[in-house]
Amino acid sequence: MRVAAPLAFAELMRAPVKTAIRVLTLAAAVGLLAAMLLFVGHSLGTMTSSAVRGVPLDWQGPVGSAQAATTVASRVGRQAGVAEAVPAATAPFAGVEHVSPGVGTIRSGAGSILAVPPSYLAHIHTFRFLRGSLRPGQVVFDQQLAATLQVQPGDLVTLTPHRGARPVRLRVSGVALVTAADQLFQPLNTLIGPAPAQPPADIAILPFDTFATRIAPSLSSISSASGASAVPGSQTGTQWQVQTQIDPAALTGSPARALAQATQLRNRVERSLPGQVVFVDNLADNLNAAAGDALYAETLYIMLAVPGALVALGLAYLAALGTVDRDRRSLALLRARGARRRDLLVLAGVESLVLGLVAGAIGTAIALGAVHLSGSAGGIGTSRVLVCFGVCVALAAAGAAAARIGAGLVVFGGNISEARRSVRRAGRPLWQRLYLDVLALAVAGLVYWLTVRTGFSAVVNPDSNPTLSLSVYMFLAPALLWIGAALLILRLRGRVVAWLAARAAGGRASSPLGFLLASAGRRGAAINRGLLVVGLLLAFGVNLGIFTATYDHQARVDAQLTLGADVVATAPPGAVASHRLARRIARLPGVRGVSAVDHAYAYVGPDLQDTFGIDPATLTRGTSLRDSYFIGGSATRMLDRLRSTPDGILVSKETITDYSLRLGDLLRLRVLDHATGRFRVAPFHVVGVVQEFPAAPKDSFMVANLPYLEQVTHGPGPNLVFVRANGDPGALAHRVALATSRDGTNVKDITRQTAQTVSSITTVNLRGISRIEEAFVLALAAAAMALFVSVGLSERRTELATMVALGASLRRAAAFLWSEAALVLAAGIALAALLGWLLAEMLVAMLQHVFDPPPDRLAVPWMFLGGLTAAAVVGGITAAGLAALQIRRLPLGSILREE
Repeated sequence: MRVAAPLAFAELMRAPVKTAIRVLTLAAAVGLLAAMLLFVGHSLGTMTSSAVRGVPLDWQGPVGSAQAATTVASRVGRQAGVAEAVPAATAPFAGVEHVSPGVGTIRSGAGSILAVPPSYLAHIHTFRFLRGSLRPGQVVFDQQLAATLQVQPGDLVTLTPHRGARPVRLRVSGVALVTAADQLFQPLNTLIGPAPAQPPADIAILPFDTFATRIAPSLSSISSASGASAVPGSQTGTQWQVQTQIDPAALTGSPARALAQATQLRNRVERSLPGQVVFVDNLADNLNAAAGDALYAETLYIMLAVPGALVALGLAYLAALGTVDRDRRSLALLRARGARRRDLLVLAGVESLVLGLVAGAIGTAIALGAVHLSGSAGGIGTSRVLVCFGVCVALAAAGAAAARIGAGLVVFGGNISEARRSVRRAGRPLWQRLYLDVLALAVAGLVYWLTVRTGFSAVVNPDSNPTLSLSVYMFLAPALLWIGAALLILRLRGRVVAWLAARAAGGRASSPLGFLLASAGRRGAAINRGLLVVGLLLAFGVNLGIFTATYDHQARVDAQLTLGADVVATAPPGAVASHRLARRIARLPGVRGVSAVDHAYAYVGPDLQDTFGIDPATLTRGTSLRDSYFIGGSATRMLDRLRSTPDGILVSKETITDYSLRLGDLLRLRVLDHATGRFRVAPFHVVGVVQEFPAAPKDSFMVANLPYLEQVTHGPGPNLVFVRANGDPGALAHRVALATSRDGTNVKDITRQTAQTVSSITTVNLRGISRIEEAFVLALAAAAMALFVSVGLSERRTELATMVALGASLRRAAAFLWSEAALVLAAGIALAALLGWLLAEMLVAMLQHVFDPPPDRLAVPWMFLGGLTAAAVVGGITAAGLAALQIRRLPLGSILREE
């Protein structure tokens, strides 16, 4: 070791420029892998934080009495990892009465009560105050109920708990907007788990102590879902419960890890209070969905990032080839002087370790810089950086050792004189004799054909521990295409390029161009080596660019489906009609058109489904529809059918299948009658089948005429306003929010929704990692061409020195290098266009569930592809120019004496 270390340093310093090139290429290769690892780790943590923040109420535990709720909440709140635990209750009321001096007596229908302590909103955010606050002995009304009763803070009202009960007089202390009513009033059945119900139309919020002393004595108590139902108004008594919010800091790592931590925390709390409380876990339900999305993301990263990293390591091997001949001669000389196999391996190991340490440090710095520039550096601690550095050093050392040990094996394979030769004969490897390249391409094509034909794709198993059902077919087609294409290029050994060059040169070269082509034809193997690395690298860039562009386009389409339009204003019930929000928004600058929509609910049999009331004549003013959203007709035709049939309804494909419905069938729905607070049966007729609709969920929903829906429900009118933007949706959303803030609206725009939708589909924003990889690909494309020219100069230095010694001009000698670079670049671009497009097609087909709806065609990022080609061209031209300068400085005498 004492001899090997100085010798290794001396070997590296003999050619400092080539050593620096090897270090930089190794650093770029491992930097790409390290950036991917850091980005994925940070992104999965971001996904966990987003999933946790998206749950307004984590746990709900039913108990039997107010005293039990208070006692259990106090004990749960002292547990580690719990941010807040409060006693709460939900209950029905029969009606509320308000005597207004100007109007007279105003009465409301039945509704629901939420009882919570005054400090409730410290960590639990299920409602927010518009005016006033929650005070002891007083009541807060939801905005809709406050508008119905025409009450203001300070007014007196009379609340009747149930028919025949004594009314209770209360003073109004505020007006609130309940944002999570479906969770607050869901039936608490610990065996079934979360089952969000249709929110009640009218909600009153009381302090817990006030409710327990003045309202609860006249109501019976229930401790499970046996006395409650998902149907508003059917709760028969008081549901005492403990509502709990988890400390977000207690949940770390990926969504799957956070799900396990949350489950362990819940089990520990329940175990510490045996027989006192069992929770309905809303948080686990959300984390479970996020964990399934995370598996999709990891699959995407494997398919998109790993091939690029492997090609980058191939580029590092190409850099090492520039010193292989010199290393082979050095090792042969050491062997001639008595060096043993172990000595040569130690020498190679020390040299590779030195290169690995330097390249690993640079690669880690590159990875950290790339992640910082992508805005994903939050939460990257010292331990993660150290792990990243260790991985970079190990990979860089392994890549550096590949070429060095390969040269050592040649030395041991024959005698010393053979090891010093620059030309050797090699037999056909086993994979060529078995035609594994042809077999891999054939199997890849077969798997892709079966995927397209059968529609096979990845499926997430929604279980307590989500797993992704990934058949080997998911990876076979793209993986075998990569392997088969690489092996086929190796098999050809440049014969196609050499044959084309020979044909272009003619039978006997008689012109400068003919000599260049004839020379290139004789160096088919070297050109093939460059084509292998450059072509596959460019193919990876084409694949990445096309897939990312297709993903970005579909993400916007999916965001519009999820949100509903470019800008959507969600208003409290009755606000759109009473405050004429649609007209006011339509007059704002930057608005292209608006359409008001009523998002309601209805029961098809026992299934509660989203129901959208629209005006078919004005819907497309505020949003866009695709013909692919409907089955059996275009979007225009379906809207015409709906317009011509007042009681017509468009039913989702899933409901059509589940209930054996056909066009024209009578469909009786149970809808909430806002006049009475109870459900009634309303007749509709099926006029079409819909599979996607703006703002609708992805499974079961229905679309009806807005006037007819209001007629049968006696509803307050639309609660959504779809806005089509004529410019920047974000700026327009800000203007809409300012203009309607006093009306209690919640405004969202498609720009923010796109980011949220991307995160939900693929766990994290794919754009971040794709931008990192695209930057690496642009840099590596230039480096690949530069390395090819540099290696060509190293291999042909004797030939070029001889030409210069015989009087050839510098320009003519350099032409032999740039002509080979031009051939490699042209062939590489052709290979990349074909292979990259095929890989992108396969990825979209294999991961079709990532896209909802599936793309009509691939999107082509012409700007990025042009930049990729330009980077390769600039790298080749720059390297050729530098090579010409190096030819001028070649030490002719020493080079000719070497051979």
